[in-house]
Amino acid sequence: MLFVIDWIFIAAAALVGVGVGYFWDEIVAWANRVIGYLLAGINRAIEVTSDAIVYLVREGKRYYQKVEIFARNIYTKVTHLFSDQKEIHQSDIPEDLKEQLERKTKYELGRAST
Repeated sequence: MLFVIDWIFIAAAALVGVGVGYFWDEIVAWANRVIGYLLAGINRAIEVTSDAIVYLVREGKRYYQKVEIFARNIYTKVTHLFSDQKEIHQSDIPEDLKEQLERKTKYELGRAST
């Protein structure tokens, strides 16, 4: 025994089914357009990166490890520089690099004073 509310649900489901069937081509075309826009947006965001450039930087008595990477959008050709810097302790620097840093620092200080 079906109640009136059951008949309303059955009629609504039938109307929705007919509506979807009638507009199915438009729904599929819209979905394809949306997916195309999303993929085009993703494609515009593809970037290529350079090899990482690593520096050992001295500022006063502190040493920093600095890493730089260039990234370029393949479509717009816009290039960005991404960098990160981290302080390192003097005990983490190899002796040969410490000597090289000291020698170059003295050279630069001597050159700057003339």
